[in-house]
Amino acid sequence: MTTEHYHDILSYLHRLIDGTPWQGHLYAVGGCCRDEIIGCEIKDVDLAVSLPDGGIAFADWLYERGLAVKEPVRFPAFGTAMLRLTEFPNDEIEIVQTRAEKYTDSTSRDPTVVFGSIESDCRRRDLTINALYYDITEQRVLDILGCSVDDIEHHIIRTPDNPDTTFDDDPVRILRAVRLAARYDWYIDPDTYRGMKANVERLSIVKKERMQAEFDKMLNGPHPVKAMDMLRDIGAMPYVMPELVPMFDLQQNDSHLGTVWVHTMAVLDKMPPVPVLRMAALVHEMGKTVGSNIGRDGRIHFSGHEHRGRGLINSALRRLRYESAFVDRVIFLVANQKAAKDWGPRAEKMTPAALRRLQHLCATHDRMNRLLTLIDADNRSFAPGHGMPEQVEAIRRASAELDRQHTSMFTYRQPLPQARIRKIKGLGPDDDLRPYNDFIMNLVYENPKTPKDVIRRKLQAFTPRKPKRRER
Repeated sequence: MTTEHYHDILSYLHRLIDGTPWQGHLYAVGGCCRDEIIGCEIKDVDLAVSLPDGGIAFADWLYERGLAVKEPVRFPAFGTAMLRLTEFPNDEIEIVQTRAEKYTDSTSRDPTVVFGSIESDCRRRDLTINALYYDITEQRVLDILGCSVDDIEHHIIRTPDNPDTTFDDDPVRILRAVRLAARYDWYIDPDTYRGMKANVERLSIVKKERMQAEFDKMLNGPHPVKAMDMLRDIGAMPYVMPELVPMFDLQQNDSHLGTVWVHTMAVLDKMPPVPVLRMAALVHEMGKTVGSNIGRDGRIHFSGHEHRGRGLINSALRRLRYESAFVDRVIFLVANQKAAKDWGPRAEKMTPAALRRLQHLCATHDRMNRLLTLIDADNRSFAPGHGMPEQVEAIRRASAELDRQHTSMFTYRQPLPQARIRKIKGLGPDDDLRPYNDFIMNLVYENPKTPKDVIRRKLQAFTPRKPKRRER
């Protein structure tokens, strides 16, 4: 939201609480205060109430007076409520009590929340840059620590309290420090960085949903490579996505820029901030960790890695609670990343039939564009003289030409029903139709305008080859 819209909300609340028990106890806090000073877009409005159970009580007070769109969503264990004001129905607002919290059980995944003063609330926050408060009654920013504004202006990430205490109390703050340092391209204070490394094992207790939320923001932020390299450096990757760890030092042949990790980061760096593309770039070489071979040329190869990584990718993303549809989209991109490998540096070896096959596989223009974006980023991430930076643009031009000719095959449907194929070939219900379907599709890849009677006639004459028996 704009700064002007943010202040419209604050001014509305200022008028609303005047002369009520909430006067002098309501604050905007955290990221909205930080982002206003930085001058970037404000994403969320978070409110804190310096009264016991104040977060839920204030939300209920708003709802009872008809000032909320609908009944608040309450989280009693955390003293938190979520609602939308009728005056600003498009903005979700989180309201909490000022608090203190700690993982009282070293194996607990959820903190114990208790009421605390605004000073204790300030000390328990993750980072100094998030420890600013806007007093809605007095209409002024409070820098209780005395260093939060300076740290923003000098681009410093550090904890309000002893780093060991801050990260031990809630280890997800380690990930948040990485995420914000990468988002703004800021510097992490050495003591804070040491504390992140020293307490990284505490990430083992963090719920996967919280971990995914932070990881997503890192991966889709403006500097994903910085975030991933920092996770590697502090030792956090084994707790976030352990499947990536073997890639760090995995050597490749000299056509690559360096290790599998170095190549992966080069591809990631070229990706637009589209979640499925960023994730596909991150995991597209994961299959190389399964195995390799030395070819006749004496060089190391990872044949078929785009398919061997399917199980690893599936396990990694599902463990982090990604939705099935998202996982499937990522796996599709990774499994087909080599689709144009043999088409030449300028796609000069690509045939119209091969291009139509790829169109049909992708089924939509958007899906093919995403796949080509991954292929292009990979093509441009090799050692000098080994990349193919012009290939994808040539493929895009050729695909657009097929569109103009009305011979593209994104939405092509096979003209002969399966029952009709069985009848033409005299096949039973248990006979395999794949050879016949493949034969028909190969015909139409060559010419999508092939008449149905021609397809039927050629299918009648077609006899699939029997697979060769292996000699023992």
